[in-house]
Amino acid sequence: MPAAVIRELLSTVDRLAHCVGSLRSSGFGEPPALSRLADDVERLRVHVRAVVGEPAGAVPARPPAGERPTVPVSDIPYDSRLWHGADDEGVGGHGPQVPPTPGHAGF
Repeated sequence: MPAAVIRELLSTVDRLAHCVGSLRSSGFGEPPALSRLADDVERLRVHVRAVVGEPAGAVPARPPAGERPTVPVSDIPYDSRLWHGADDEGVGGHGPQVPPTPGHAGF
């Protein structure tokens, strides 16, 4: 395979990886289709490098989708008054059913 074709192929895959990485870090979110696309790009990169003859270990790992802050979650029990009068999902109502007020959720 000519060297120019190999360089162009590697460059194209790198540009695609850059575009996908930009989508992931631009606040676009992390929909499943985008995660699959990022995985596909990495597999494509592995396959291209295998065709070129480079070992699979030479492929850099996919960068994280942007640094997101860690949100600490306390292990202190919540105050039970938070759920006073609430119904358990899947169990059914325990109290009288109250119709929604006008202007609430589509009414």
